[in-house]
Amino acid sequence: MSRTKIISCLGTIIAFLVLPQPRTGAEYIFANTEPTEIYQLSTPQRLVIPPLTPSEISPTAISESVSHSQDLLAPPSFDTVITRELPNLWQMRVPLDQVGFLQATYEIRAENGRMNAVSSDRRSDSAVSVILEQLPIIEVSRDPNTNTALVQGGLRLKMDLSTAQLAGDYAGDLTVTVNQR
Repeated sequence: MSRTKIISCLGTIIAFLVLPQPRTGAEYIFANTEPTEIYQLSTPQRLVIPPLTPSEISPTAISESVSHSQDLLAPPSFDTVITRELPNLWQMRVPLDQVGFLQATYEIRAENGRMNAVSSDRRSDSAVSVILEQLPIIEVSRDPNTNTALVQGGLRLKMDLSTAQLAGDYAGDLTVTVNQR
C-alpha cells in the first residue's frame, strides 16, 4: 500500500473522530405530565435517543503509537454495542399497597416489523438489534389524601451497531406494559 493511501486513510479516520458531529438532545414528550388516575400509565409519545459521539465509538485514546508499519494497515477498533439508560421512561399512580408488586415489560419493534430492533428510516432492511433491560421501579412521591403513590420505571437499551448497513436515523415502536406480580 502506498504512503499516500495510508496517509489518506489516517486522515479520514482522524477527521471522523475529531470533527464535530451533529447533535440532538433526548426528547421526552409526556401526554400528561403526571398521571392523576389510579393505574393511568404516562409514557412519552415520542422519544428521541441522543446520537452517538466519537468517544462512544472509539474505545482508544485520540493518539496511539505503532511499533511497525503493519500496525498502520490494521483496521481501527470500534465499539459496536452502545448503551443508553432511560430511567424515567414512564410513570403510574397506584394504591400504596401495590407499590412493591409492579412489574414492567418492554417490547421494541422496528418499523420494518422486526422484533428487538430498530430500522433505518431510509432503508427498512438495515436494522440494529436492541436488547432491553428493565431498570428498577421506584416510588417518586406519595399522596396521603388519596392513599396512592406515584411510581416510575425505565429501561436500558443495548444497541448492536455491527448489523447496521447505513448511517442515519433508526426508529421503532416501544411498548410498555405494567402489571401486578
